[in-house]
Amino acid sequence: MGLSRKIFKNTGYFLQEIARSKIVLQAILVGLISGLLVVLFKVCINELFGFIQTSLAPFDLLHKLLIFPIITTIGGLISGILVFKFAPETKGSGIPFVKMVMARMGNITRLRSIVVKFIAGVAGIGTGLSLGREGPSVQLGAGAGALVGKLFKMRGTDQSKLVAAGAGSAIGATFNAPIAGTVFVLEELTNKFSAALLFPVLVATVTAASVARHFLGNNPSFTIPYITHDLSFEGIAVCIILGIVAGFLGVAFAKVIYKNNEFFEKINKIPNWVKPAIAGFIIGVIGIFIPCVLGSGNLSVDLLLQHKLSLSIVLLVFAVKFFLTPFCFGSGAVGGIFLPMLMLGSFLGYIVASIFNIFGFHVDVVVMAMIGMGAFLSAVARTPITAVVMVFEMTAGYTHILPIMLSAAIADLIAEKLNHRPIYASLIVNQVKSAEAKHLSKLFVRDFMQKTVICFNNGTTLQEAQEKLSEFNHKTFPVKNDRNKLLGLITKADIEDAIFQGVNGNIEINRLMNPSPITIEPSENLYIAYFRLHSNNAKCLVVTDKNNKIKGILTREDINKALNCN
Repeated sequence: MGLSRKIFKNTGYFLQEIARSKIVLQAILVGLISGLLVVLFKVCINELFGFIQTSLAPFDLLHKLLIFPIITTIGGLISGILVFKFAPETKGSGIPFVKMVMARMGNITRLRSIVVKFIAGVAGIGTGLSLGREGPSVQLGAGAGALVGKLFKMRGTDQSKLVAAGAGSAIGATFNAPIAGTVFVLEELTNKFSAALLFPVLVATVTAASVARHFLGNNPSFTIPYITHDLSFEGIAVCIILGIVAGFLGVAFAKVIYKNNEFFEKINKIPNWVKPAIAGFIIGVIGIFIPCVLGSGNLSVDLLLQHKLSLSIVLLVFAVKFFLTPFCFGSGAVGGIFLPMLMLGSFLGYIVASIFNIFGFHVDVVVMAMIGMGAFLSAVARTPITAVVMVFEMTAGYTHILPIMLSAAIADLIAEKLNHRPIYASLIVNQVKSAEAKHLSKLFVRDFMQKTVICFNNGTTLQEAQEKLSEFNHKTFPVKNDRNKLLGLITKADIEDAIFQGVNGNIEINRLMNPSPITIEPSENLYIAYFRLHSNNAKCLVVTDKNNKIKGILTREDINKALNCN
């Protein structure tokens, strides 16, 4: 009876909130725009890539060597000029930038950003750069959410909800995986489950996926002709091995990406807008001999799953793609690494299974290719739930969700033991220009922190905290003891979510707070603070002295102000 009342109360509160707001209309509008953008983006890339390949088909090898590298170089050059001359925030994947926007450290409301991201992505990926369309799609979707928020004159948290909804809907439309799109937002972009955020993301994602299905058909992203419906003991053992191998190689792949980013940053004599053209030329030469490394890799995965590639070709493509994608990504060209990670994972699963079969095992290589997708993505991005959900939605391989979970969990564990941070969080740090990094390293926390801090005592109840929220325009509240020593951290969202879920108002907030907030001392420089914020996916840092006494708060907005002072 008590449970029924709680469910009824929460449902009533939820419906009241929906009725009071325009969130349904806004989320649907975001989903429609995002879905249309993603569909058009995919069609343009596929049509351009198909046109180039069809046009080159009649030529012999020599003429292809003369023509194709020119085409890919031009594609990279167009991408570079558009990005670095008109909208630098559009370079690369787009997911790290959206994470920065969610943290209030970037602006995505410019229509120019969407236009540049779209055209530069089509020019680069469509001509063959070894990058994926999912990262740019996320930024396109997030941009659509931001523009809708601007249309409705929304700011702050409310606008962030629509940005998140746009990003999730883009993933849902790109992969025909609405559940994965929703999970991606919660696990990767926000790193937190929020009931207030879940509804608009779900509505927008379902809407965008419906738009994509209308125009592109309701088919899985990858076609699997036949798979067995059970895994033997041998199969489970291979899953475990695959998870371990994917964990180590996933971390290695991330390191290769970081090294390539550093390599292109050190080439100061070459203008940034020329660097994607260099990547275009390299991919053009290699792509003549190994066509499977071109583009995002979804076509190559289809060939693999249909048993149309030999083991030797799979090994070669995996090795080349493993290094070529980071090279293209490091150049700054528009394109993501999500789809290439899935391709590498599928090829890795196929390779591991094939090797075991050589030694007398009887393992379905297609099943292992599917499981490898989840394991490799989990290791690199450190998003095991997204990886699992995405793979079984993309392949309709619902019967193998348990082995996918097993390999993904093992791969994530290996990555954690190797101290590998989630790649998108790390890329945020790398996205800061060297000049900006030098600027931040000369500034100190004590000069930019908020010295007036509103704290809660550890005995404060949830009801008391809720009443005080209206008094302060703050979103983060340290929790302290009587000696002003830090005990934990609680946010406005934590309090609102607890109330939404019907938590007893008499409960003390020390039972709801984060007991291990990220801290920093006043004497540290802002670049250390910047790195600490983003590598830990934290919203703010509590500034404490050596005795753990609270001295202030440093938010991402504070660091952003410091950057703007440059």
